[in-house]
Parts: sequence; structure tokens; C-alpha cells
Amino acid sequence: MITFHPILAAEAASLKPGTILFLPPKDQIQARTYMDPSLHDGGYNHPVIIVSCPPVKEMKHSSHVEIAIMTSFHGNTIKSHLAQKGIKHRTGTLAAEKAGYLRVVTSSKPYAKDVLKLRNGKGMKRDCSYVNVKQTFGVEVAALARYGGKGVDVDEFRLTVHAIKTLVEGVMKYRKRRKCVEHKPKAEMKEKIQKTGISVKTVPAKVAKKKLKSKLVEHVKEQL
Repeated sequence: MITFHPILAAEAASLKPGTILFLPPKDQIQARTYMDPSLHDGGYNHPVIIVSCPPVKEMKHSSHVEIAIMTSFHGNTIKSHLAQKGIKHRTGTLAAEKAGYLRVVTSSKPYAKDVLKLRNGKGMKRDCSYVNVKQTFGVEVAALARYGGKGVDVDEFRLTVHAIKTLVEGVMKYRKRRKCVEHKPKAEMKEKIQKTGISVKTVPAKVAKKKLKSKLVEHVKEQL
């Protein structure tokens, strides 16, 4: 069994946005430790990047931090990973952008283009490394372990200031896009209500749907 080295209470204040840590398997995280309910099982046992966290003076072992999940795609580039699924793109950068990932520099490919850089010339240990910016999760600091194993400083692997900015911009871009998608059905329903004069909140669902459909048909006929 792989041994993970949890973040100690005294190390919590060293964590900052851009710090790369490891999220152990679900069964190796202490009970009652807060984990985002929306965090899927596939997100565990992966490196993670802290996207946001409380100020240094407020950071505690029990504090909640926002993380983004990282993946190596089993050592494949995202372009080849998607190609195996029949999704083809001209370049790796385009493939990552379309899929909602940002590539992170690795020690085996330190000069790769369009990647998030780490401080002090560090690189991720796998041949390929990406961070998923489509969704982030909130977890308790106590759930996290250091990336790199025993003897490695808790903040040894951290993004550069420019890379952190790029990461946050990527996260906000998809967050805004998701809100637009979620808001669209409500906006469309509101528009239909305004045009038809029927509020689905005041009648049972089936009746509302039937009346709404009838009103919409009448409305279309009036436009002919």
C-alpha cells in the first residue's frame, strides 16, 4: 500500500493558491473530514492544485480550501487521449482548451509550450500533467497530503504567479459558462410565461405543461 503523508496542523499556514498537493484515496481520509459532496470518486487519488484558500493568518487544519483536480491521462497527451475516443484536434493546446484542461509543466518535458510553470524550475513527476478547470471542489485541509512524498516541503511544488493567474482565469471562465447554461432554461421559461401569461408555479406540472403548450400554439397561430 502506498503511504501518504498528510498535511500537519503546523503546516496549514504554508498553503497558498497554486500549491500542489495530493488527495488520497477516499478510504484513506479520516472520517468526519469535510469533503465536497459533489466530488466524484474519480477525483480521489490524484494530485490537486489549491485555487483559493483563507488568508495565512486564518488558515487552520480544519479550514476549507478550493481545489482543482489534476490528471496524467495515464502518461498520454490530452490530444492522443481524446483521439482514442474519436475526438480529434489539430493541436494539443486546442484539445486541452476544448476539453476544459490546462497543461502543467513536467520534469521530463520542461520546455513544453503553453504550460503552467512551477516555481524554481520544478515539474510534475509524470510525462504529462493537466489540471481540470471545468469544476473545483471544497475540501478540508486535513484531507490533503503532500505531493512528492516524505521529506518534501509542503510548498515545494507551487505554480508561478503568472500560472496561478492563468489557472484562476480558466476556472472563472468555465464557472461563468456553467452559470449561463444553468440560467438559460429559467430565462427561456420566463420568456414563455411573459408571452403566454401562464405561470407554471401556480398550477400542477402536468396541467401547466398542457396549458403552456396550448397557449404557445395559439401564440404561434396569431403570428401567422
